[in-house]
Amino acid sequence: MKNSIFATFVTLLLAFSACKSKDTTVKVQVKLSNNTAKQIVYLEVIEMDGAAPVIMDSVIIEKETPLANFKGGKIDNEVLYRLRFANTNDALFFVPDQHDIELNVDVKTFKTYTTNSPASNEFKGVLLGFNARLDTMSTLRNVIQERQNVMDSSRVVAEKAYLKLTEGTGTYLMNVASTTNIPVVAVYAIAMGRNNISDSIIMPVVEGIAKRFPNSSRIKSLSASFNATPSEAAPSSELVGMEAPEINLPNINGKNVSLKSLRGKYVLVDFWASWCKPCRMENPNVVKAFMKFKDKNFTILGVSLDKDKSSWIQAIQDDQLLWQHVSDLKYWDSEVVPLYKIEGIPFNVLIDPKGMIVAKDLRGNDLELALAKFLK
Repeated sequence: MKNSIFATFVTLLLAFSACKSKDTTVKVQVKLSNNTAKQIVYLEVIEMDGAAPVIMDSVIIEKETPLANFKGGKIDNEVLYRLRFANTNDALFFVPDQHDIELNVDVKTFKTYTTNSPASNEFKGVLLGFNARLDTMSTLRNVIQERQNVMDSSRVVAEKAYLKLTEGTGTYLMNVASTTNIPVVAVYAIAMGRNNISDSIIMPVVEGIAKRFPNSSRIKSLSASFNATPSEAAPSSELVGMEAPEINLPNINGKNVSLKSLRGKYVLVDFWASWCKPCRMENPNVVKAFMKFKDKNFTILGVSLDKDKSSWIQAIQDDQLLWQHVSDLKYWDSEVVPLYKIEGIPFNVLIDPKGMIVAKDLRGNDLELALAKFLK
């Protein structure tokens, strides 16, 4: 009898403990408004290295459906999720920082979604602030391009404002990285800021967040990428000092363009792709450098690792890349990958008028500094 009572007590205790155990799985409830069409919605994890997002869950949402439920991974404020609507390719980003996350989404205005997730609200604020600056930079860039053949007061004012805003954007993002309590916000602020300011300015910020988040694997990886020794550098480092391997690929009209045809100028060979988010984030900086130095015996040859021609052309138009572009549309099987020992994009090499590679992997302000050094 006593054994029976004891067994019953243990059973109840285990059941109670199970009920009290903490569930760390993220559940996402999306409340929709203005959903006028049936579509598939994907819950994805965004990778930091530019790799394709990983799909965690998907839901078919019927017309006028007010609710959709998704199941994510574990609670983790070092991770960024994306909710992508397949029909429109619209998306919103959030941080899986708690067990139950609610997203209130107006299908007509994705950017203004609301949520009960504190980390997601902070990330949204940073992204909106960054995008607002990019929109202003795009407007200024249009003014400069419209006046590219005329050096008048409006162009001078626009160029000064553009440079000031670029520097201010970098300062804004470094301040975010230095003050946020959310690792993924710090990491993405650094990643976005890398397009606007030099690594020498970013390094102290990276060191600071590494101390503030000593257990963050993502920040450890980020810090390691800045602190890599020359022996740890990619094999592409051996390219500097060599004659640039020939590139002879079709442009958007199907006509082959050769790198040798550009001899006599400094040429930045820019390896990128429309699907590469870091590349697209770097493009405004490349555009700024092109506008500043294009009249000083300098040009750019864009070499894409795309596989879809329409996406490639659309990205060129959207990012206003006003130089020559070529691609064999073979993705990572492109012939240029082994030629230039490309292990990741964005990647670039700077070639002098004699066809020799004088610098490589120039990003952010480092690109302008290098061009100013060579194009005296």
